[in-house]
Amino acid sequence: MDPVSQPILVVMDYRGGDRFRRCLDSITPSEQYFSRIIISVTAAIDSEDMAIAQKYRVDHPQSKIEVICTEVELPTMEHQAFWVDYLEKTGALGSDWIYWLAYDDQVRACGIEPLLNADGSWHLEPGTAYFGPWAMRHEKADEVFPGPWNEPLESWTSFPLPGPTRLPVIQWISRQLKQPTYMQMSGSICSFESFLQVRDGRPRKTGPMRIEMAVASATCNTSVEEFPEPISIIYGRPNSDRASYGASARKEDTHLLGWLTRYALAHPRVIPSLIGQSFGVAKTYLGLGSSATPKVEEDWVVRGVVQP
Repeated sequence: MDPVSQPILVVMDYRGGDRFRRCLDSITPSEQYFSRIIISVTAAIDSEDMAIAQKYRVDHPQSKIEVICTEVELPTMEHQAFWVDYLEKTGALGSDWIYWLAYDDQVRACGIEPLLNADGSWHLEPGTAYFGPWAMRHEKADEVFPGPWNEPLESWTSFPLPGPTRLPVIQWISRQLKQPTYMQMSGSICSFESFLQVRDGRPRKTGPMRIEMAVASATCNTSVEEFPEPISIIYGRPNSDRASYGASARKEDTHLLGWLTRYALAHPRVIPSLIGQSFGVAKTYLGLGSSATPKVEEDWVVRGVVQP
């Protein structure tokens, strides 16, 4: 089997502690699904999280895990550039796939297994960015989820009900701007080229919000699709950035203008659609024009329930 046919798993860790341990534990039974596993820790070399990562490597001597460390705490986008640089220097190609996982979430192996070909490779289509759905589990701000672990989980989606579950990039983004839904990088699968463009693109992205849209709007992508069921379990906490995602994300929306303009120049056929969608966004989301309506809040759409 060609290793390129399996994603590279990347975990970005920041002060994860026990939640980071939980994430690593979910990787153990799933290692065979990935060509490489990169654990990128932004912390001092003698930090607790580095000790957790190194212990995992010692306890699993046959693991594919590669632990890298920034040695100082970096902002999110600088941390992302750090691991992108590492992958580029160690032979990753733009056509490689990246499974992006947050340090406090988990791999959901039972969602991956139906996606695999007979030889263990993933059935992924070049030019597509894969986002969601997400299996949601809630925990208290000051307590790591203690269980029970076998209760069904809601499956949250960024796509319309009952479908379609595949949309052109511009349409997917415009839907999000008109009626924001929950979306999350964790558990997404996108080409490494998409992350190279986020690192190198202009205008430079300075904050993490709306990173899903920035990655999706890389010029190598034409469509956004969600999987039949979640391939990750996401943990929501009342003190996390996800609890106030929409309000924070809107501050990043102006950044998208430059990115979408660049996308349209690379894909001229989308320009009419982009103009039409932009007019609708201006009226219903930005509150412009005579028929402006109040700004809408996030609509967290549940597609159904799944087993953990």
